[in-house]
Amino acid sequence: MELDFRKLYVTKLFDFSKEDEELIFEIYDQLSAIYNVSVVDIDDPPYSQFKSQNIDFLEEPKLCYHITSKSKTNTFYLFIVNLIGTSIRGARTTDKYDSLEIWGLKEMKEDFGFISINRKNLADRIAGIFSNFNINFKENKDFKDFYVLGSDSYKTMTFLNSKRKEIIKSISDDDFKIEVKNNIAGLRIPKALSIDNVSIVSKFLKEI
Repeated sequence: MELDFRKLYVTKLFDFSKEDEELIFEIYDQLSAIYNVSVVDIDDPPYSQFKSQNIDFLEEPKLCYHITSKSKTNTFYLFIVNLIGTSIRGARTTDKYDSLEIWGLKEMKEDFGFISINRKNLADRIAGIFSNFNINFKENKDFKDFYVLGSDSYKTMTFLNSKRKEIIKSISDDDFKIEVKNNIAGLRIPKALSIDNVSIVSKFLKEI
């Protein structure tokens, strides 16, 4: 169901800070200059198919943009997600929204099983030793700086064709997280919501 974005000011944005409201409207306006944008219910897009069976109540999508290229040849979804902070003991730290992030999802034409991709760090190098799902890229020097997990090595390599590898290498934020679950690809930038991060996620989803 498509919603009137401006009417969401009362029904969806009342809990956000004034700064967050202004940023959300600015993001919408900038996206609208490039794409056809509508705001849809969270349950309308493929989020329910992508999310884990174990729901994380500390991560809650608050708004969903349905994005379509002007030529109507490309479509994907952007989510503004609320993350709630906790104390060391796991208690919620505040009754207000702690932070917002941008996540994106796109339905693909093929089933790629499960894939996880991020830039390597020390923890990944250690974890990779013990993972049965680690895809070995020692012979792929052009992608050696990335840690890749895949449930099916053939499907993972099919997804990581030369074009997609170049797209992934061009992501300007080093902390990104890509996950593919069957025919749905997702990109998360685990940092505070910003126009730059929205641009990174939308560019990636458009190009893959």
